[in-house]
Amino acid sequence: MGEVYEDALKRLSDMGVTPLLGGLVPECATADLLGYSQSWFRQRAAAGQAVLPYVPRGNRRFYKLKDIVRFVTETAG
Repeated sequence: MGEVYEDALKRLSDMGVTPLLGGLVPECATADLLGYSQSWFRQRAAAGQAVLPYVPRGNRRFYKLKDIVRFVTETAG
């Protein structure tokens, strides 16, 4: 998991995104990182079918980097 975590940090850095305290990543950067369109990712969350659990901050959604890495590394059982 450490390798994927480091790769995610590098990709975020390449996009010009620095995770906030607690490893929070903005919704648009999370969608780009996972290969989803930003609009589809946002629509899923708004419909109550979010791809990942999110942390609401005002009118924005943030995703924890550890949840992003877990989503990438763990397969559905």
